[in-house]
Amino acid sequence: MGRRNLYLYEVVDVVGQGQYDYMEHLWQDPVLRMPDMFGLQGSFYVCAAGGGRWPQVVNIWDVGTKGWEGWAANVDRMNLKRRKAFYGDWWDQAAQWRSGGFDRLCGGVPGSPTTEEIAEQGIHGTLFVNEILTVRPGTQLEYMAAVVAERVPLMSEYGHEPTGLYEVLSNQHEVVMVWATDLRSELRLRQNRDAARGLADEGEGDERLVAWDRRSAEYVTGGDTHIMTPLPRTVYGPPDWEDASLEDWLTSE
Repeated sequence: MGRRNLYLYEVVDVVGQGQYDYMEHLWQDPVLRMPDMFGLQGSFYVCAAGGGRWPQVVNIWDVGTKGWEGWAANVDRMNLKRRKAFYGDWWDQAAQWRSGGFDRLCGGVPGSPTTEEIAEQGIHGTLFVNEILTVRPGTQLEYMAAVVAERVPLMSEYGHEPTGLYEVLSNQHEVVMVWATDLRSELRLRQNRDAARGLADEGEGDERLVAWDRRSAEYVTGGDTHIMTPLPRTVYGPPDWEDASLEDWLTSE
């Protein structure tokens, strides 16, 4: 069966406009030079127009190929050894851009791609959908199995590919799903869902989207969905930030 694929999912509270500098600062984290330790899979700025608290950054770290043994090694380096060994300078600099946050230790469920599979399949996105959902206690794996079997194929038709389908391991009631997509694909999905619910005529109603909502409601009791902008040069991020200027959005006279 192999080792469990584990991930550290961080939600970081950012100071002022520090999200871009903080995200780039992640490339200097000493852990990236340590064999068999955390690898940076992705970092994202939560878009203010997509719902959710801001400014925030979401980081996803791959615990590595050693499963729980790799997790234990990371806990060891982050424990009493951290201060004297390596993290003083990096954390001091990061403190100018972040004020705190919240971690979730996550495990990939069957059907969730590994970091290596994401790279091999060439999955990339310029927009990511981030879902943190609460389900009935004890049904995390059952719900995620339904996601893999029923929702993933539908989302793929709408240009959304899963990069993380996670069971949160620090409780019995949360799951995390992350999808790589682009703005036009997300727009089409939202328009078609509204049309199927009889709320607008902007899209082409797709009853399958509403059917999934009903299926999901058998398990989900709450949660939030955000959209996120990815840090370039990560496993599934774009090669660079897009060029733009204020004039691109100004009304011409």
